[in-house]
Amino acid sequence: MKWDWDQINAEYSAGDCVPKIFSADTPGLETWCEVKDSNSPNDRTRRSVVLHIDKTPPSVAAITARPPDYGGWFNHPVSVLFQGSDATSGVASCSSSSYAGPDAAGAVISGSCQDVAGNVGTGSFVLNYDATPPPPPSVDAMPGNRKVRVTWTSSTDSSSEVVRLSRKRAPVVVYQGPGDAITDRSLRNGRRYRYVVTRIDPAGNRAAGGVSSVPTGSRLLLPSAGERIKLAGEDTSLPLLVWKPVRRARYYNVQVFRRGRKILSIWPERTQRRLERRWTYRGTDYKFTAGRYCWHVWPGYGKRSQRQYGKRLGTSCFRVVR
Repeated sequence: MKWDWDQINAEYSAGDCVPKIFSADTPGLETWCEVKDSNSPNDRTRRSVVLHIDKTPPSVAAITARPPDYGGWFNHPVSVLFQGSDATSGVASCSSSSYAGPDAAGAVISGSCQDVAGNVGTGSFVLNYDATPPPPPSVDAMPGNRKVRVTWTSSTDSSSEVVRLSRKRAPVVVYQGPGDAITDRSLRNGRRYRYVVTRIDPAGNRAAGGVSSVPTGSRLLLPSAGERIKLAGEDTSLPLLVWKPVRRARYYNVQVFRRGRKILSIWPERTQRRLERRWTYRGTDYKFTAGRYCWHVWPGYGKRSQRQYGKRLGTSCFRVVR
């Protein structure tokens, strides 16, 4: 800084009248100069100036408009607000941003603040973002005597929640955890229960799958007695017949009737058999169509040629509708 005055009639008296460089940041520094009239020494003039110097950018920090949605992850768009701090001239303005993807662990959002002196400081914020639901689980159920075994597909990075729904009763959470199966006990035989299995990923995204089942004391497990199966063209999932195993049985005789007429007799070694869309029995071609189906199962012992059968395990019926 340099002071200037009339050198003919005035001369230096006191203060910071000599040229001087000010470089340190200051919110307000007063400098002054006093000169006297050379012809009248008692006539003095004093002038002062307040200097404001700020060469330092503001420091910048960031916060989100809300906490993470689940487990340190955001799964919905979130606003990021940048805040500045400047000890000299003060903060004039700061930017803001919104993040809505792509999914990333450690996504970086950048922003800035400007102080009154025009200096610009920058900052960033790191967050975890995942808004994509996991694949819905594939759910199966196997009934038993006053119980249902529910199984589902899972993954190592997700947890599951299983809710039981029944008519005129409040939903019940029967399982929460990382597993893939549960046996729900103390149920009522003959009552249909629906289970909704929800897969939850580390970011809290959810996807659900469902299945229904009817506990039974019968040895014939699936399809449930009285179940209605919709026939929807070639894409129809054909019924899977499932029954309880019998000790020492080497095979089983399964007979299927439609409208009281036997249309199939087979001898599987396993305790389940899926019906086919088309088949031939005793020289007659059959097709899986709408109607009422009843099926019976007998255990077989020894060689099949010996025809040694035990007591019939049971009879169950289901209906196929269009």
